[in-house]
Amino acid sequence: MPASPPLPPKEPVEKALPRRFTDLLRNGRFTFTERELMEHLRMTYRTIKQREADPSTLTIAELLRVAELLDEPIDKVVAVVIAEVQNKG
Repeated sequence: MPASPPLPPKEPVEKALPRRFTDLLRNGRFTFTERELMEHLRMTYRTIKQREADPSTLTIAELLRVAELLDEPIDKVVAVVIAEVQNKG
């Protein structure tokens, strides 16, 4: 009996979105020191902590810098923030 044809390769499954903004910032594929985050995001340590605690206060410019820093599409970053804000509400 002839061998069955090989199955097509599985398409990569996109990883689930992080549940929180802080997860996106801290547990992504890159790790940054506090100083690196401060420099790249142009925020103080205190501001970063405030944005992690309440991502609804992030500005468009800050979201764009986060997406650039993490090399992620802006829509993914915004989706994480919107989901977190809706879940807190």
